[in-house]
Amino acid sequence: MSPRPPLSRAETPGVELGPGVRAAAVLAGRSARAEAAAAQHDRIEVPGEPGDAAAPRLALRAPSQPERVREHAARLGVAEPAVQLLFGRGVTALDEQERFLRPRIADLRPPSGMAGFEAAIDLLRTAWRERWRIGVFGDYDVDGVTTTTILTTYLEALGVEVVARVATREGGYGFSRVEAELLREAGVRMVLTGDCGTSDHDALGWLAGHGIPTIVIDHHQVPEQMPPAAALLNPHQLGCDFPFKGLCSAGVAFYLCASLRSALAREVSTPLPDPRQWLDLVALGTVCDMVPLVAENRILVRHGLQVVGQRRRPGVRALLEYAGVGADEAIDEGHLGFRLGPRLNAPGRLGPAEPSLRLLRAGSVAEARAMAERVEGFNSHRREHQDEIVREAMALLAADPRTEFRHGIVIGHERWLHGIVGIAAAGIVARYRRPALVLAFDPARGEARGSVRTHGEVDVLAALRACAPLLRRFGGHRAAAGLSMALADVPALIEGFDAAVGSQLGGRPPGDVAVLHDGALEFSAVDETMLASLEGLGPYGVGFAPPRYLCESAVVERVRVLKQRHLGLLLRQGGLVFEAIAFGQAEQHPGLASGERVACLYLPARSSWRGRVRIQLQVESLWRL
Repeated sequence: MSPRPPLSRAETPGVELGPGVRAAAVLAGRSARAEAAAAQHDRIEVPGEPGDAAAPRLALRAPSQPERVREHAARLGVAEPAVQLLFGRGVTALDEQERFLRPRIADLRPPSGMAGFEAAIDLLRTAWRERWRIGVFGDYDVDGVTTTTILTTYLEALGVEVVARVATREGGYGFSRVEAELLREAGVRMVLTGDCGTSDHDALGWLAGHGIPTIVIDHHQVPEQMPPAAALLNPHQLGCDFPFKGLCSAGVAFYLCASLRSALAREVSTPLPDPRQWLDLVALGTVCDMVPLVAENRILVRHGLQVVGQRRRPGVRALLEYAGVGADEAIDEGHLGFRLGPRLNAPGRLGPAEPSLRLLRAGSVAEARAMAERVEGFNSHRREHQDEIVREAMALLAADPRTEFRHGIVIGHERWLHGIVGIAAAGIVARYRRPALVLAFDPARGEARGSVRTHGEVDVLAALRACAPLLRRFGGHRAAAGLSMALADVPALIEGFDAAVGSQLGGRPPGDVAVLHDGALEFSAVDETMLASLEGLGPYGVGFAPPRYLCESAVVERVRVLKQRHLGLLLRQGGLVFEAIAFGQAEQHPGLASGERVACLYLPARSSWRGRVRIQLQVESLWRL
């Protein structure tokens, strides 16, 4: 990532909130993502109930090891708080910490053990030699769209003619028989699927019956019956010896393109396209699909962020412009997750994902800007639907006297779009401090589809497993998951999910989930060196939680309500004063006044406004002392 500008502490009493405030910049917003409250990568602001916020139940993420931390910090050349973060996340060996701080492309493990790779490369080499037209079909989310873009544009760079298609929300998840027939009508001689296909036996079998081989690039769980594809590239399949199972489909596609380049290099003497130029799309798919940001994913995202920052791809450049990211602003995973991801997801949440695919595949800046404007329009409509769902869900829950006694919340309605309910779930989690599952009812089909988000350390995927007899299909990870089910079984799921979450809490009251933090951090330790060390540990996300520090005591020097929702603060500790921002917390702290003593959970971040860059404390939660 590019060098950061120097920072200043609070130099004026004013606290402003404007377009330049980096709510999703370096370290900002990462705490929310770790809690999966922003699992769909959009900051949620929900109506809260007026009243003083109570102190959360806190738990230290890991005991301090001051001597080892001091020794490793000196040898690694980073600040001690950064090393403590590594220890707290189980990265304890010095050589492992070195690799974590300085990930290299050369450290990527080869795909030689990945099942299906040899067959896939042989088939692609044949297609390249014989100039086959290749169809590529992807799912409607960011991982599906980026995977489709990676495969189609790389093959086109090799001189292959392609037909690109992506799913529609109405058509449902996966590769359908209808799509298979459309690709055959388009004259393709081979089909690649991205982020889908593993369970789409009907469409794959139909293509095989018509002499059209398929390569499935996917990362979803593999059913007992293998798909009828010429090659399945999925790290989760039986017999796959690739050691890392956390790749998303975009990561698998990158490996496929890199291996194809190596195979073709043995046949031609002319230069071939370098797959590293596609790492911007790999990073987008990886961050937005919320796969663990460890091992190979960490390497791919770290280097992919550098490619995003170069702004070479017209679609990515236009997307950054419409997201309000400055041309000289350094890019981190927060930009991808909170600014770009929601926009790319928006068309697929409301209907066809084709505008997002056309945006990323755009060959010129003019074409990209035109498509970015369309995508931005979808994003505005998505926000409107999102706000409506959140308002209605909050009203329904407030009217139900059983809500406060639920360990896990389930809520649904037939008016809600299932492409938006995941974002609404994040809003409910933020308000009620417990896992929430939001469903979109489809009475015509007798089906409910929805998403669940966690709070604290509750494993929502395990909770869904406990309810598996009630579900038709489900998947995800411990922080976020999706499902489909029979509408008639929703009442049973309400009770089953509540009980499953309650069993994980071990008898503690609803909402009583310990909030992990990385220890008390005095304001005197927050400076540019410390912040740069924290930035050097990125990317943060699933599998590598962002920092969350405890301020044990500070004095409010000034407080302002911003945009009727946020709190802009000046906090003093000793002789140091910092600006702080508490997003969406104004109603939780009525009457907060200068001179009061507070504690908070926070993380230090950079904030830029009107050309001035300074340290700002991002307050996750605050309570009076």
